[in-house]
Amino acid sequence: MKGKNDSLEKIRELVLAHQNIVLCGHTNPDGDAIGASLALAAALHKMGKNVQVLLEQYAKKYDVIPNSNLIAQKENVKEADLFIALDCGDMGRLQGIEDIFQKAKCTVNIDHHASNSYFGEYNYVEENASSTSEIVFKLLKGYLPIDQDIASALYAGIIYDTGGFRHSSTTPFTMQASGELMSYDIPFTKIYNDLFDSRSFSEMKIMGRAFDKAKSYFDGKVICSAITMQDIEECKGTNKQLDAIINYLKGVNDTKIACFFYEKNEMDVKASFRGNDGYDVCALAQKFGGGGHVKAAGCTIVAPIAKAKEMIFQEIEKML
Repeated sequence: MKGKNDSLEKIRELVLAHQNIVLCGHTNPDGDAIGASLALAAALHKMGKNVQVLLEQYAKKYDVIPNSNLIAQKENVKEADLFIALDCGDMGRLQGIEDIFQKAKCTVNIDHHASNSYFGEYNYVEENASSTSEIVFKLLKGYLPIDQDIASALYAGIIYDTGGFRHSSTTPFTMQASGELMSYDIPFTKIYNDLFDSRSFSEMKIMGRAFDKAKSYFDGKVICSAITMQDIEECKGTNKQLDAIINYLKGVNDTKIACFFYEKNEMDVKASFRGNDGYDVCALAQKFGGGGHVKAAGCTIVAPIAKAKEMIFQEIEKML
């Protein structure tokens, strides 16, 4: 059963009524979580609110997203009158700051994942939105401040989560919103290049390793690659440099489902999935406590990497 959605008007009211506001994106944040959090934070800051953003350390390519000066260290965040979770499907995705969320006087959950558990006191979940940044644009437009930096952050979030407007979640409204954001004279070419076309030498080496280790299964319907901590170390990289790999795997001709696994540690494996039409990888991820979208999802499995892969493949076999 789906939770109840509150209106954007209600969320604007809550924002106006509270002074000390904490924002948070999901663990291991991506372009959308960072863009949505920093854009909304900057808008609230311009309104004279006390704003703190909680985001885990992220990959260097996201430095193109402005307003990172609003990010606070967890130990410096004492309490929140209003806590807004952005791009988080469930409370577990807040990882490590659930206590601050639960102690807040008022909590809001803004998201676009179909698997969202409606964990806030107030919720706005729009699963047909391309990104949480697109929802934040709707929240701000005509009511709260937007400037060049805020527009840049929202644009970055939208293009990241749509894969540069390629994913089927891209709607006419997505393009209209992006066009409006471009009218703020944002560096849209630099944002695109930094997010999709720039990488460090170590990231390139890790990608090469992942492609080298890729194998196809089930008559070519499934492609899979797995990276160990040793691989990451040998390439002198970090696990923050892996998020582009799954999209390259999905691009292999005739692939129905793409899987990418990496070791966070010896007993924690992060799995990412991409599915073609008719293959619900969100349902697959949910079987292992994860979530996401019908065509793009992920989960963490507590098992050695070989075992994790075996568990996932048993479920994929049923899907096929």
